[in-house]
Amino acid sequence: MNLLEKGLGSFKGLKLFSKFSAAPVTLVVSFGTEYLKIGYGRGSQGKFTIEGVAVESIEKKNDAEIAQILAHYCSEQKISPVQALCLISPKQFIFKNVDIPSTEKEEIAKIIDLQAGRFTPYMREEIVIDFLYLESFAQHYTSVLLFIVNRKIAERYPIIFEMAGLSLDKVVVASECMAETYREALKGAVVGGATGGLHVGEEYSELTVIDGNQIVFVRGIPIGATALKASPQQAKSDFVAELNVSINAYQDQGVGKPIQKILVTGLAEGLASLEEDMKVSGGANAKEIGVSRFNYREFFQLAGPALNTVDQMPEVSFFELFSVLANSDRAKINLLLREVKIKKQVQEGGRDVMTLGVLIMAVFLLICLIMGSNIYFKKLGNQSLQTAGGKYEEEAKRLEAISTKNRVVKKLLDSRGKELLVLNVVNGFVGDDLYLSQVNYDSDGKVSLGGTAASMSRVFAFVTQLRDSNYFSSVETKETQSRKEGKQDVADFVIECTLAQGF
Repeated sequence: MNLLEKGLGSFKGLKLFSKFSAAPVTLVVSFGTEYLKIGYGRGSQGKFTIEGVAVESIEKKNDAEIAQILAHYCSEQKISPVQALCLISPKQFIFKNVDIPSTEKEEIAKIIDLQAGRFTPYMREEIVIDFLYLESFAQHYTSVLLFIVNRKIAERYPIIFEMAGLSLDKVVVASECMAETYREALKGAVVGGATGGLHVGEEYSELTVIDGNQIVFVRGIPIGATALKASPQQAKSDFVAELNVSINAYQDQGVGKPIQKILVTGLAEGLASLEEDMKVSGGANAKEIGVSRFNYREFFQLAGPALNTVDQMPEVSFFELFSVLANSDRAKINLLLREVKIKKQVQEGGRDVMTLGVLIMAVFLLICLIMGSNIYFKKLGNQSLQTAGGKYEEEAKRLEAISTKNRVVKKLLDSRGKELLVLNVVNGFVGDDLYLSQVNYDSDGKVSLGGTAASMSRVFAFVTQLRDSNYFSSVETKETQSRKEGKQDVADFVIECTLAQGF
């Protein structure tokens, strides 16, 4: 294998060049308590297609076994993801609405970094944080959405991905991406207040509040479809109570308008009467809140294998997984460890520089080959021309001699008879009061006229006649002299002019 082949072979899998390849694969893994959800897909022509999903039981498996499951799935599906994301559940992160007394983003980041420990029972070095800015009309402070995860959780996932032979790009929360699907589900409907998105999963549920075009509140509800199915009445009552607590917590934050509508999706079969149950519960603003359900599968494009898996697992909700897959480019929150981020940047930067160097060498080699080929073929062409030139040199000289003779004869023929034409034209302007004593004409078309007129005004009139005739150009009077001839005054003159072009 030569240097060029090695260089081109090293491009495979590198993110610097993957952006130029068609349809790169995105992989998302959701870690639950009992199940591991895996999904992958790729975007093409502005649409994202979810090509495959899988659900694996991990209740009694360690991290090495989970990594083996992940690696086996990628190998079985023959995928090499360009982007790999880890999705964590609301049980694993803490969400806070925080007002920061500043409007400078750099200063806000420093304040949050210093004070994040105040919002958790952990020390600052024991947590990983990230946040979103909220658009606000206030001028003296900034509202931010703060997401906090325990460092041990954040350390675990990169290790699992590394054992599986994958590079973890982001640790994300589903709420950001689910908000996009909720907005699409509204289909442009005008909502007077905020909109709540309620996803009912297997083990837990999650309320996401959207005000305008931004997410303003997130809260997990520790009741899912499994509990609703096991004890419907008690679980439903507890669910409505938790939902009311979440709505009240949102209202107490004062970060957005009151909730006017809740969109329910996921495994929501046990909550068919949620709107009535909320009104009966007497929760704050419950009477003003409308509830509607929607089938999340209608908002995603699924390939055949993925669709078959979803149909075979009606007891599993893939809403959060699909939302992150389809909207991964909108996920701003990244709870990946800072040192892992820096390490990835250094590694990717080093690989990109090395690959760029190999590419430059390959391009340089290719240019050299092209230039060498051009020189070789030009040399062959020159040799052919020299051979042909020697063969036809004598013939060319003979033709050149004939051509020269032809040009001389043609020039003589073209100029022949012009003297008579000049005399004929000039004679038309001569009368009894003017006569010519000399007419000179050369091969370049220059004409010199000399003679005598009855008066100086007749000389000027003769010049005007020559100019207006369109037969001559550059008509100039070179000499004029008055004298007496007998008893009469006369004027001698010399006029120079040039035959007009084409005459």
